[in-house]
Amino acid sequence: MRIRIAVAIAVVVAGLGAPVYVHAAPADSHAMFAKSKTVKLALRNDSGVSVELKVGEQVMSLEAGKTVALKLPVGTRILMNTATPHHAAGDLLAEASTDLSNTTLAFK
Repeated sequence: MRIRIAVAIAVVVAGLGAPVYVHAAPADSHAMFAKSKTVKLALRNDSGVSVELKVGEQVMSLEAGKTVALKLPVGTRILMNTATPHHAAGDLLAEASTDLSNTTLAFK
């Protein structure tokens, strides 16, 4: 009887000492090889003043009346980096999605 208890305790202790990665779920192979979707869109500055935009982590300037073409990964956020009469600095202009594909976004 005591041997059975000792063996059971040894099995439990060995099981608790097993590495965590043994119990981890395998990686999804589709996620490793999937291409991230990109969206082509254009931004047009109708504000009348030169502005700075933050596109993802990159800061870019856009002159008044100019249009710039962009190719962005889905989910990229486009923020105002400078204030205009209609937008405060930090305002979200758009987030790249497949709905915005091949469009021109004009802002004031």
